[in-house]
Amino acid sequence: MTDQDAQDGQDATPEDAQDALKKWADERLVPAGVRLPQGYKVSHSGVWVEKVFKDDVTDVRIAWAPLVIRSVYIDPEGDQAVELAWTDRGRLVTRIVPRSVVRRGRILVATLGDAGLPVIEADAKLAERWLAAFESLNQNKIPRVHLARQLGWQTDGTFVTSQDMPHRVEVKHEEQRPALAAHRPAGTFAGWQAAIKRLAAYPAAQVPLFACLAAPLLPLLSINSFTIDISGRSTRGKTTAAAAGMSTFADPSERADGLYSWRTTMLAAEKRLNLVNGLPVVFDETKLVRDPEMVHALLYSIPKNHGQARGGGWPSGIPWRTIVISTGEQSILTFTTDQGAGARVLTIKEAPFGTDGEASAAAAIEVRDGTAENFGTAGPRFVERLRQLLDEPGGRARLITRHAELARAHAYDSDMSARRAPLVASLALAAELGHAWGIVPFESPEPEVWRRLFGVSDQTDNRGEMALDVVREYVASQRASMYPPPVGADGEMRPPFSGYIGRTLSVGNPSTGDVRPTVALLPQRLKEALSRAGYELESIVPAWRETGALLENASYRPPYLIKKNLDGKKVRMYVFHPDVFGLDDSEE
Repeated sequence: MTDQDAQDGQDATPEDAQDALKKWADERLVPAGVRLPQGYKVSHSGVWVEKVFKDDVTDVRIAWAPLVIRSVYIDPEGDQAVELAWTDRGRLVTRIVPRSVVRRGRILVATLGDAGLPVIEADAKLAERWLAAFESLNQNKIPRVHLARQLGWQTDGTFVTSQDMPHRVEVKHEEQRPALAAHRPAGTFAGWQAAIKRLAAYPAAQVPLFACLAAPLLPLLSINSFTIDISGRSTRGKTTAAAAGMSTFADPSERADGLYSWRTTMLAAEKRLNLVNGLPVVFDETKLVRDPEMVHALLYSIPKNHGQARGGGWPSGIPWRTIVISTGEQSILTFTTDQGAGARVLTIKEAPFGTDGEASAAAAIEVRDGTAENFGTAGPRFVERLRQLLDEPGGRARLITRHAELARAHAYDSDMSARRAPLVASLALAAELGHAWGIVPFESPEPEVWRRLFGVSDQTDNRGEMALDVVREYVASQRASMYPPPVGADGEMRPPFSGYIGRTLSVGNPSTGDVRPTVALLPQRLKEALSRAGYELESIVPAWRETGALLENASYRPPYLIKKNLDGKKVRMYVFHPDVFGLDDSEE
C-alpha cells in the first residue's frame, strides 16, 4: 500500500459504502477506483451528507442526482477549469467551469442552473464542500488535462484545429463560441479537392486559399499577423474566394459563423482575432463598416499580435496570430491615410474569378457549393504534414531558408514591395507546400503571376503624394488667404479676415535666371488642413523629405522649417519645391 493509499483509507467510507459507490458509479461519470469521502453517500437519486442533530445522525441531501468532478483542465497560463458531471434521467451532462466558480456554491448554482445542475441554492454551500472533499480524496484518480484557450498552436507544440482536435477548447469570451463551433470537419477531403480544383484558372481567387494555409507558418517564420485585402466591384466572387480559403479549417457557409462581418466594434473584432493562434480570420463586406476610425486602428493592431490596453476590467492586450482576409467593394486602405498601413496589407484588385461572364459565374458557384458541403479537412492535413516536417532534423531550418529565398524573389522594385516581400513569400511558401504534400490539387502560381498580383505599386501606397494632393487643393481654394493678398480696385491690399495661411515666393538662383515660383505654408495652418483630411503632418513630413517635396536649409533646425517674410515678419514655414505645384511665372 502506498502512502497515498494509506491517506485515502483514513478519509474514505467503509467498504460497504464503497460497494454502494460502485453501483452508481457509471464510468461516464467517474474514473475507475474513485472513493467516497467519509460521511457522504451517493446513489442514483442524489448525494447526501451525514449530520448530527441532538445526538441523532441524519442524512441531509446535497444534490438531487449524482454530481462529481470528472476532470481538471489546465490552460497554458496555469489557470484551472473543472469539468462537472451529473445525470439527468439517465443522460450524462457535463459542463466546464472556472475553478473559482466551483469554490463558490451560490455562483455555481447560478452559473449552471439552466444546464440542469441538480443542486438548489439552499444547498449550495453543502455542494461546494462535497465537491472539494471528493476532489481532495480522489486527486490521483481525476485526470488533469491540457485546456486550450485558442485554436492553433499550443505551448506543448500541438495544434488545435477544432474542438477536441486534439485538446478541449474553452474560450475566454462567450462571443467566440459560434466561431469556435464553425471550426470543424464535414464532408470529404476528396470532395473539397474537387470543388477547389476550379480555382486553378483563377490566380487571384487562389490567394485566400494560400493565405489560410500560410497562417500556421507565421510563428515558425517569425512573421507578424497581416491582412489580405480583396476589393473591387460587386458580383466578382470576392466573398466566394475568401470562403473557399476559409473552408480549409471551418464551415464557410452562411449557416455558420466561419466568416466574420465588418459590422463590428474594436473590442468585438479583437475577441474574434483572439480565438486563433495560427489560423485565418475573414472579415466580410467593408460596406458594413460603421466606424472608419475603428478600421484604421485595427489595421495597426493586427501586426502587433495583440489588442489594445484597457483598464476597468475590460479585456486588455488579448493575443492572436493570424492572417486576416478582408472583402468588400471598398478597400480597407481607404479607411486610413497613413502610409505605414500599406506595408501591412496585401491588396488584390483583380476580380477573383475574372470577367468571363457565365464561365466565371459557373466556376464561382461550383466552388461555393462544393466548399459549403466539404470543409475543415485540408487545414488539419496541412498542419499534420507541417508538424512532421518540424520533427525532421533541420526541418524548421529548411522552412526558414526557403522562405528567405522566396522573400528575395518577391522584393520587386519599390521600397513598399520590398517591405511586403516576406508576406508574399509566406503565401508562396504555403502554395508550394500545399501542392507538394498533395493537398492543393494544382501547382503554385508562376513568379510572374505573383508579380502581377503584388508587384505593381498602387496609388494608396504613396501616402505622401496623397497628402500633397490635399495641400494643392487647400492652396487653390485659399488663394485669397495667401500673402501677398489680391489688390483691390483702389490699389490697396486687403489682408484676409481669418489671417494668412502662407505666402507665394520665388526660389532659385537669380544670377543664372533659374528662379521659379512656389508656395510656403504656416505649420499650424498646414497641420489643420491635413488633419481635416485625416492626415497627421508629423507622419507625412518624412515621406515629403524623402521625395524632395520640401526645400531645406541646413542652417535651420529642423532644416525643413525655413524663415520667410510674411507681412513684414520673419516666421518659419514649410517651403515646397516648385515641382509640387508645377507653377510657372504666369500662374503665379
